[in-house]
Formats: sequence, C-alpha cells, structure tokens
Amino acid sequence: MSKSYWEKRQKRTYLAGEKKVNEYFKELQKAFEQAKKEIQSVINDFYMRYAKENKISFAEAKKLLDKAEIGELKDFIAKVQEHMGEYNLELNNMSIKARITRYQALEKQIDAILQQMYAIEYELKGEELLKEVYSDSYYRTWFNIDQYHGFHQEFAQVNPRTIDELIRYPFNGADFSSRIWKQKDHMLQALTEDITTMLVQGKNPQTLAEDFAKRFKTKEFEAYRLLHTESSFIIEQGSLAAYKEDGVEKYQILATLDMKTSDICREQDGKVYDVDKATVGVNYPPFHPFCRTTTVPYFEDVKEKGTRVARDPKSGKSYEVPADMNYKQWYDLYITKETEKEFNEKVVGTVTSNGFKIATVSRHAIEQAIRRKVPVDDVKDALIKPIGFGATVNVNTDTGAIATLWKTGTSTRRKYGVNKNGD
Repeated sequence: MSKSYWEKRQKRTYLAGEKKVNEYFKELQKAFEQAKKEIQSVINDFYMRYAKENKISFAEAKKLLDKAEIGELKDFIAKVQEHMGEYNLELNNMSIKARITRYQALEKQIDAILQQMYAIEYELKGEELLKEVYSDSYYRTWFNIDQYHGFHQEFAQVNPRTIDELIRYPFNGADFSSRIWKQKDHMLQALTEDITTMLVQGKNPQTLAEDFAKRFKTKEFEAYRLLHTESSFIIEQGSLAAYKEDGVEKYQILATLDMKTSDICREQDGKVYDVDKATVGVNYPPFHPFCRTTTVPYFEDVKEKGTRVARDPKSGKSYEVPADMNYKQWYDLYITKETEKEFNEKVVGTVTSNGFKIATVSRHAIEQAIRRKVPVDDVKDALIKPIGFGATVNVNTDTGAIATLWKTGTSTRRKYGVNKNGD
C-alpha cells in the first residue's frame, strides 16, 4: 500500500471531524441568535420601564433600584441559574446588593444570558463534540494501521481522563474553556460599552440593533475558528495516540496540495519525525488556526509508490501527482512553471499603453497571479489599456519587468467607468 492509502484515510478522518464541527456550529449559531434576541428584549424592557419620551439618560440609569426591582432581579437570576447546572454565575458574588443601580442590574441581566449561552451551548456541548471527535480519530487511525499490516488486534479503549486532559491542554497558549470565557468577557464589555454610549447620547435602543448584529457575527466567527482549531488538535492527538498504541515509530507530515496552504505547512510537507518527539505547532499539526495539515504513518522499509491528490488553482478540480512529491516540488512543477510559461507566451514582449515593452515577469508577480487568481489574459489586457477591467499591473520602467499585480477593485472600475471592453 502507498501514501495514497494513508492520504485518503487520514483525510477521511479529518473530514469526518470537520463535518461534526460544522453540524454542531449550526446549532451554536442558533444559540447566539437566541441570546441576541433575549438581550435586545431585556434592553427594550429596561427602556419601557424607565425611559421618558423613549429616552433615558445615563444619570437616570444610575439611580438605585427599589426593593421590588431587586426582587425582580433576583427572580431573573434564579431563573437563569436553573439552566446553568453546575456552572457558577458571577452574579452570585455580588449577592444582589441593596445599593445596585438600574444600569448595573441591566448589565448583570445581560451577563446572565451570556453566561448561560456560553456555559451550556458552547462550552459543555463543545467539549462533548471534542470527545466524540477524539474517539473517532483514534479508532479510525488504529483500524487503518491494522488494515495496512493485514491483521487486527484488540483495540485499547479510549481513556476518558486522557480526553479531559487534552481538552484542558493549552496547546495554543490557553485551553478551550479559557478561550471561551475570554470571548464571553469581551462580548459583555463590548455590549455594555455600546449601551453606555447609547445612554450618554440619549438614543433609542433600536439604534443598537446593527451594532449588536456585528458584535454577535464577530463572536460567531471567533467560535467557529476556535472549534476548528481545537478539533484539528484533538483529531491529530487521536491519531498520535493510535500511533503510540499500535507501535508506529515515525510519522510524515501531509499538507494539502492547493493554494490555500500556509507557508509553514508548505515547508513541513513530506518531512518525517519520530512519534515520541511529536510537538504540536513545531513538528506536529495543527500549526496554526484553520490548519488542514495532517499526518500519516511512515515505514522506512516501504518504498513509496502510488499517488497523492492535488488541486488545480484555476479549475478547482483535483488531480493526482506522484506520492513522493512534496509541496515545494508540486508548486514549482505544476504551478509556477506552468504560469510562467503562460506569461512568457502571452505577456513578455507586449508593448504597454504608455510605450514600455515587457521584458520579464518577476517571480513575485507570478505568485501573486496564482494566489489572487488573476488570469494572464487580464494582465495582458491591463498592459495595453490605460485601466484594466480585470487586473491592475505595476511595471518597473527601468527593467521592463512586471513587479506586482492584483485584481482591479470594484471601486476603481466604478471611479474610472471601466467596463469589460476597457472603455
């Protein structure tokens, strides 16, 4: 069996974990939306109670609650705590003091809603997801190794304590839980700052709707990034545990052969390391947020054969390359040289609209064309017209070399009234 055997199976393991994350995130998005609606409802209630002519001053908000209002706040907090389970609410620490202000009460209500959402929907269910992902990766990898060797042995069961330790391992500076609650604290701070500004300026709460939507979208993306990064870590740790349990001594880094792959993963692709020296972020994935790089077992006595999968940057279609080809070799042979050849055929020798002859195209410009998906025909079009519809090109007039290039932005086209004909 070849690297293609491992590539297909380890990629399946990664994609299975990714699918679980995406399915869970859809539900988390609903929780974010529900929390947003609840917070907006609390703010609206606050205004209906205290505002005069649909406005409330910051000074009015700073007035103390009466006994009845304190009782209502206690009831609100108690209702939230019913759903919190073992999670402690910071609201308890203030003991609902007799001298709490209307503004503080509003802040604590918002905090309670966020606490509930982050504790139950995010942390608790997120940890359950990561445990599933780890077990799936561990057993899949073990099974694949046994398939490779042609025999099966009894699987060592996943140790629940191991998974708990991994979830709490700060592989990227902080553990999963800490990052979640840091996100929550940032959210609370941002929302309360928005509310303070609204009160000081005497604005209607409806003015917050757009700002709140942006805040929640930002936090949703942060959650998505965290879940993907943590799941990548857990997936690879599941594979690593299977390597150790099944006697695999070495592993090989396997990056994705496409233009989205990061520089660090490009450099790591194809390198071989000892299993007992695996260090996350150094010689073992994930190497960065949204990392797609994985690993495959490496056996020194097996001569590499078969193929691995690459993706064409223009068409997006997959094709196969030799299994022993690393990222740099693939990029130089299939990407850079092909694009360079096309530039030489279509662009070199072109006389620009202001009379300069193109002598060469820099390596940097070629890579920009690839990364930014700028067609060579659009580059040539930009050279012979004052303003290119699809591309903008910077030419070194001393050397006749194309130095940099990028897609012409919509605003630029609109500014100069450029259409597809260059008119």
